[in-house]
Amino acid sequence: MARICDICGEENPDDADICEACGAPLDGPSIADRMASAKVLVAIFMAALLVIAAIIIAPILYEGNGGGNGGPDSDNDGMPDDWEDANGLDPDDPGDRNEDPDGDGLTNYEEYQLGTDPKNPDTDGDGVNDGLDLIPLKDAGIRIRIDRIRVKDVVDGFWPFQQPTGQIFCKIYVDGVIVTDRLPATAEELEIDTPYEVNWSVTTNVSDDRSHVVRIEVYDEDPAGREEQLDVDGKDSNKDRDGFAYVVEYYLGTGDVGRFQTGTSDGSDDGNSGFQDDKDVEITYTITTVDMRSL
Repeated sequence: MARICDICGEENPDDADICEACGAPLDGPSIADRMASAKVLVAIFMAALLVIAAIIIAPILYEGNGGGNGGPDSDNDGMPDDWEDANGLDPDDPGDRNEDPDGDGLTNYEEYQLGTDPKNPDTDGDGVNDGLDLIPLKDAGIRIRIDRIRVKDVVDGFWPFQQPTGQIFCKIYVDGVIVTDRLPATAEELEIDTPYEVNWSVTTNVSDDRSHVVRIEVYDEDPAGREEQLDVDGKDSNKDRDGFAYVVEYYLGTGDVGRFQTGTSDGSDDGNSGFQDDKDVEITYTITTVDMRSL
């Protein structure tokens, strides 16, 4: 691109600093620079026009659509017209937003937000009204799984006739009710003081409106078929059934299934040792909220 001298009007190379014709300094920007600057100014101007147009038009479009994301909403109550029509509500009455025709404790608007049925107090049919149901679209249950186990002390026999293994199984309770008295179904022979990766699990239905107390007991079955409870609770030094069992409160979560909680408990952490030592066991567990209808 050429640079035009402001004094004599002659063209000069784009990189020239002095006019070749008259010797005058070429201090101003080149034509290319001026054109680039002009393009930038035009772009800024056009962007400003678009922003102004969006500010003016957006409220009009919002009003025309009723302000919602689910289609037209004539009465601006947050519930789309087609949803209100499908559920026997009045698309022109904003007052029905706060009504509760099925008496489940949720307003029509809350039912729309949750995806529940405003005409059915128990959308998922699990026996818990939608207003109390932590997971109103699924029949929630919990799966208790023993992931890892290590029997830390000899459980069968006495010195010098101690057995190198034990026949190990668990009993699982939820809210004081036994879920299974044998997990796995057949006691598993495990070597003493050896960690095992296992997948012992049991699933049970629970009420969807509250947390639940899970109790895990670990047992050895001796050669005579007698059950002996092992100590899996590292927080309680009492030498009784409650002192040996591991108890944890589990929260289902809200909205959907899939929440899980994992942890480890080691009976040897209770401080009992020497002559006071128990037959200790360490477990790692996982509790998961599941949809009973998908099993």
